[in-house]
Amino acid sequence: MTDLAALPAVPEAALPAAVRNGSAAEQKTYKAALGFEKVLLGELVEEMTVSTPSLTEGPQGDAVRDAMTDALADAGGVGLAQQLFQTMQRSAA
Repeated sequence: MTDLAALPAVPEAALPAAVRNGSAAEQKTYKAALGFEKVLLGELVEEMTVSTPSLTEGPQGDAVRDAMTDALADAGGVGLAQQLFQTMQRSAA
């Protein structure tokens, strides 16, 4: 697996219990999947806020987009991370 420094940080609490109790490799793989999902959610939020520029104009624009992205990710995202994790696990086997 490649360097994950470019992906958003993922706290241990965001990992499902089965992954937290799994191997370091499983944790790293799941964090990569969550990080990718968060990047994707950020892109979706950016596109959604284009139609409402008053939300994201000015100095607070980035903070608003980040807060919306974090809220979506913290609420469980769109379920992509779990699917990516399972696919990466099968590919590694």
